[in-house]
Amino acid sequence: MQRTKYFYLILILFCATLSCDNDKAKAGRFLLMGNNELADLNYKEAIRLYTEAIGKDPLFKEAYNNRGVALFKSGHYAEALNDYSFAIVQIDPTYTDAYKNRFEVNLVSGNLERALKDAEYLNKVYPDSAYTYLYEGLALTDLKRYDEAIEMFDMAYQKDSKNVEAVVNQANAYYMSNRYNQARELLQKAITIDATEPNIYNTLALIATQEGDFEEALKQVNQAIEIDGRNGYFSNNRGFIYLNLGDIEKAEADINLGIRLDPRNPWAYRNKAIFYYKNKSFDSALRNIELAAKYDNSIPLLNHYWGLILIELDRADEACAKLALSESPDKELLMKMYCK
Repeated sequence: MQRTKYFYLILILFCATLSCDNDKAKAGRFLLMGNNELADLNYKEAIRLYTEAIGKDPLFKEAYNNRGVALFKSGHYAEALNDYSFAIVQIDPTYTDAYKNRFEVNLVSGNLERALKDAEYLNKVYPDSAYTYLYEGLALTDLKRYDEAIEMFDMAYQKDSKNVEAVVNQANAYYMSNRYNQARELLQKAITIDATEPNIYNTLALIATQEGDFEEALKQVNQAIEIDGRNGYFSNNRGFIYLNLGDIEKAEADINLGIRLDPRNPWAYRNKAIFYYKNKSFDSALRNIELAAKYDNSIPLLNHYWGLILIELDRADEACAKLALSESPDKELLMKMYCK
């Protein structure tokens, strides 16, 4: 799945007259220049300018926060986490913007318990805000605590009945816990709130895929891509649908695009592994399935295909260990065929 990311970039205006031409004012000007570079997606230069700002004012929490955003967007998650944490721990323990951004990097990098703690802190500070319940729900979903997540998303919706993300993510929690009818009902509700939200159609595609209706899945994911053609998760999902429809060339193109758009997407590497498996390139399939597991070892069908790939590589003991972890309906049959 792909979620909207929330980045809290601090925009501060500083005077530029000679009377305030001191280190703090210089730091402010570096911050503003960094913000301009960040807006133009020039992350390396933005990082350099925020670092200059910090050099002029070592306790400039906004510069740490914004540098964290630039680092996160350029894929340097650990460094971003360090900047957010420094702003909180060393400068201002109540700095909520850094908490919001730290939540995001913890969620995406798999530090789920830490993400949940940040979300719970924000919920205490802003108990009447919909987004804090949304954050907590996202962390709980990734922790597979689906019923608790559903409750949080419902709270977010109660706080803001126009919050389509709360409804879509509640539907996602139902989907992830195999309650497809409830998920579909919520997605239809989401359409009445904002029919231009692409994740509605992506999740409908995922449900149709699980139910084996690949033509319907293709129709829905195409609608998501029409709205947001730069979403790597959508492209990758369509690639998986094409794999199941037997259109291997289109599948490869979409999966590769998904990886280019999001190089840390475990679902894309799993699908690339399936592509190689179907093409009998088992060594390449193994490299990709291992890469998928590096980012998330709990995604559906991962162990199923990992086991099948290892069987083809004559590594039966390892294959059986993976198949034993599989949730595939073919698990027992495959275990009887290949495992003693």
